[in-house]
Amino acid sequence: MLDLTDVPVIDNHCHSIIHGHARLGARDWEGCFTEAASPQMRHRHAAATLAFRRTLRLLAAELGVGPDAGDDLADAVAAARTALGDDELSRRLLRAANATMFLLDDGYPTAPHRTDAEFAALSGAATARIARLEPIMERVLPAASTPDDARDRLLAELDGLAGRAVALKSAIAYRTGLAITTWDADQVEASCNQARRDAARYGGRLRLNHRPIHEHLLRAALRWAAAHRIPVQFHTGYGDPDLDLRLANPLHLRLLLEDPALRGLRLVLLHGCWPYTREGAFLAAVYEGVFLDVSYAIPFLSTAETRAMTRAALSAAPTTKLLYSSDGVTIPDLHWSGAHTARRILGAVLTEAVTDGDLTRREAERTAHAILYGNARHLYGLAEQGRGAGQRD
Repeated sequence: MLDLTDVPVIDNHCHSIIHGHARLGARDWEGCFTEAASPQMRHRHAAATLAFRRTLRLLAAELGVGPDAGDDLADAVAAARTALGDDELSRRLLRAANATMFLLDDGYPTAPHRTDAEFAALSGAATARIARLEPIMERVLPAASTPDDARDRLLAELDGLAGRAVALKSAIAYRTGLAITTWDADQVEASCNQARRDAARYGGRLRLNHRPIHEHLLRAALRWAAAHRIPVQFHTGYGDPDLDLRLANPLHLRLLLEDPALRGLRLVLLHGCWPYTREGAFLAAVYEGVFLDVSYAIPFLSTAETRAMTRAALSAAPTTKLLYSSDGVTIPDLHWSGAHTARRILGAVLTEAVTDGDLTRREAERTAHAILYGNARHLYGLAEQGRGAGQRD
């Protein structure tokens, strides 16, 4: 089998880690391995998934917890995490991921978390910023007098990000879905006014689920991104219960992809679009500006399903348009386990491709390097780098 153990990665979509994660008790730590919200799901059922059981054994081996812990293995691993403490545990796991760069989404977590500089120091890798669009929109809308004013304020914020963020991200799939369309001026104005009234009702805080103004502003941001050659990541597929999974199918993005005003836009479909991976692979195969991120820590999937997702991504998408991520968040265990799983699963699937005659072994090796590292470097304009030394070209 193709051995990718020493191949470095660029984690093209992940999040920072919270302060105090090493002090989490066993049940709260287990709750980091589910998208469910209810306490029963997080503290009882999350530990019964195949994804958690696999990661638990891998982490036990990494932290030197012996198999004699038996049914108490989760408690023993949680205790080992606590004994190491935040800094040492973070350093150990993030460096074991063997990443040259982590691209950090600034929209989550909202709890006190490590700054980019702190994350870079702990991981020994460079970091780069992914700027989430919805928080910016929610910040500018309450003070805007008209939709055009809101758009201009948004564009001014984006101008300030030029050179500081390597990508934008939209979580509109969580709000109103991916069937993004155009609206007439009266609809946009009414939606804008409603959003401003809602913000005033809640002391200036706004959750933007007002579809016409949200999509109006998003289109303005996408035009800006196309003009500035900055990729835009879209949440697609798998997520928490706040998401209507039916509306997160990336095929809904067709109206955007066919819009002449967005020519040159580069979209990254996150999380392998699971369970819509084949749909994402199709879009990457037929639209020049579409790239498919395959995420290996989240979604929380069994080995068999992760392998199937990887096969589906490779089934149709050009290998030059596939990107690795962990989607790691809150705890460094996920950044580390994502890299570990990606190397193992990708090695196995590419070995199958060699056996099937789809690739030569040399082509498979080049493909692995491209997916784990090279494609992200090219797409986001990242300079050649050693650990902790990355800058944009």
